[in-house]
Amino acid sequence: MKIKDVTFLVIAFFIIVFAAIYNKTTPPELIIKEVKLDSIEQIIDMDDSLVVPVIYDTLLIEANAPVKVRKKQFINQVLPAILIVRYQLDKKTDQVKAIIQQIENDIPISSRDSVFIDSLKVRYRAESYENLLVRLEPNPISLVLAQAAVESGWGLSRFATEGKNLFGVWTVSSDKNIIKSLHDRGEQQIFVKRYNSIAESIDHYFLTLGRHNAYRKFRQKRFEQDDVFEMIKELDRYSEQGEAYTLLIRKVIGWNDLQKYDNYKIDPQYIIQKKWIKVQFEKVINPY
Repeated sequence: MKIKDVTFLVIAFFIIVFAAIYNKTTPPELIIKEVKLDSIEQIIDMDDSLVVPVIYDTLLIEANAPVKVRKKQFINQVLPAILIVRYQLDKKTDQVKAIIQQIENDIPISSRDSVFIDSLKVRYRAESYENLLVRLEPNPISLVLAQAAVESGWGLSRFATEGKNLFGVWTVSSDKNIIKSLHDRGEQQIFVKRYNSIAESIDHYFLTLGRHNAYRKFRQKRFEQDDVFEMIKELDRYSEQGEAYTLLIRKVIGWNDLQKYDNYKIDPQYIIQKKWIKVQFEKVINPY
């Protein structure tokens, strides 16, 4: 065999190996549509389970519209953002799984992958890489919608309209992005967080449930099975109302048939697989 043939085979081998690793640890690109919302007519109506990944710059609900119409407006604006955040969490999970597999197979990981997984481990306060997978697991769409609806009054609360805060998340006065509550708790002033987008609010909600000790049992239940009503039982510490809160969330899901949205997905035409490896490999196997 000629030296140039050996060189070609060696190069091809390493590109194949690198392609396998790259494709596992590099997620496809999600094309997100951003809409500056000036009127209700701009809201994309979801008429099937394939959803356009759109982020609206504000939350717009017609306060005087019938209840059914208001709820539909809320879901049309919030559900795409939930899917976007879940997609991003799923891709992170896939990357973490691929990196763990490399480590278990004694394959060196890149500095990029090392920084990626260790920064996530710190952010989610995970005890191990395996525990990180438990913490990254996203909630069912029906549960996110129900909690967002309850906490924001179906998008009509002041915190939701002014700060895109769908979950009534509190913060401290030293936070740069805050809204002061009109009501104090005794002598304690209450501030809630202001977000730049609905998606940012949802992402912070997932982070909160993913890293705080109060939701340890909830995370384990969420990781082990898919029954949303079993998960809800472990959310009694989310609200001061305790068990009454979990019962309310159950009712909101049932009354509004929110479980049907658990099967909704991002329209695949907005998910683009990166082609770099394919192009480079084609140059090697067909250099002329």
